[in-house]
Amino acid sequence: MRNCLSGRKNARYYYLFSGDKLRLFLLITFLNFSSSLFAQTTVAGKVSSGDTALANVTVQVKGTTTATQSNGQGRYSISAPSNATLVFTNVGYGTMEVKINNRSSIDVQLKENARQMDEVVVTGYGVQRKATLTGSVSAIKGSELIKSPATNVSNSLAGRLPGLVTVTPSSEPGYDGSVLRIRGVNTLNNNNPLVVVDGVPGRSLDRIDPSTIENISVLKDASAAIYGAQAANGVILITTKRGKTGKPTVTAGFNQGWGRPTVLPKMADAVTYSTMINEIATYAGRTAVYSPDDLKKFADGSSPWTHPNTDWFNEVLKPWSGQSYANVSVNGGSESVKYFVSLSKRGQEGFYYNSGTK
Repeated sequence: MRNCLSGRKNARYYYLFSGDKLRLFLLITFLNFSSSLFAQTTVAGKVSSGDTALANVTVQVKGTTTATQSNGQGRYSISAPSNATLVFTNVGYGTMEVKINNRSSIDVQLKENARQMDEVVVTGYGVQRKATLTGSVSAIKGSELIKSPATNVSNSLAGRLPGLVTVTPSSEPGYDGSVLRIRGVNTLNNNNPLVVVDGVPGRSLDRIDPSTIENISVLKDASAAIYGAQAANGVILITTKRGKTGKPTVTAGFNQGWGRPTVLPKMADAVTYSTMINEIATYAGRTAVYSPDDLKKFADGSSPWTHPNTDWFNEVLKPWSGQSYANVSVNGGSESVKYFVSLSKRGQEGFYYNSGTK
């Protein structure tokens, strides 16, 4: 009797899991597992670096083509499987991967990548990596220009950008701007490159405060074609600094320097000069120009009006001429309003005593 009952139970279990019912059971189990594995969830959050919200950060579901970007406030929202991984990338910042783990809110902090920023240049139509840039572009950061004590930005570019030739025809304060040539002379008449400051063409380099420059790019050849005929001699793009989200940051700088002519000719005094003139006349068979009494007066200075002995370089040129530069800037702001304010003063004296040139 017991064996009979046991046989009925086994038959009942076999009947329960046999044929179509067994396949249905496996299908339901697989669907439940798949739904838990591939369940979509909406993840939102904020991307920032320190106290600064980062815009245009690419947020991508790893291993897929699903991606989005953060807005001006650093906010993003994306749908992804609950167990997927989000990849955060942005130019100038390190890449970060974050596991979702069934979370609906994920805030991330990206760290700056200084080496990556060195590989980025500004072009006429945006920003590109040097590795993917096909045109000829040279770039320099504003932080490098500040290291130069020159009061004129055009003088600070000398030797810093390949393909750019600078010639300074005068050292007179206010008229010491360098003549700039990008790969030589390409047109008639005016051969100066086009200077574009924050998208405004036809500007001048001479009076730009170097403390307000974020970076400078020099476009050559076909890279400058976007600016048309004005760019026949190349383009110099200048991007100024912008405010950053966060508490107010005050930056101050001061530079004091002195300058003098690099080389001055060594002149003969009046006695030596008059003696040489007499020797030349004697060798030519002529009468000496200066008498012994003239030579005596040149030597003792007894008659400065008729026989002067003046070193005009020492009398006219100062041994050293001062130049100074001071700057104070404030930047900061919120997610909706950012500000950058800069105040600077530059002064450069002329080489002459009592000169009106400053």
